Amino acid sequence: MAPPDDEQDPDWRMTVNLLAIVAVLALLGLGFWLLRELHQAGKAQDCLSSGQRSCRQIRTP
Repeated sequence: MAPPDDEQDPDWRMTVNLLAIVAVLALLGLGFWLLRELHQAGKAQDCLSSGQRSCRQIRTP
């Protein structure tokens, strides 16, 4: 029979909580990156659909 949740090892619970935080932060970062990429793709598509020929963005340092 498994021990109740209140009797779990505190070190194990801390490790699991830290892993959950890392997973959530990774998902948030991935979501932010995906939104940026979709926004840039939408801007490029709008530029192309307006008939312009120089739609490629040149990134400067």
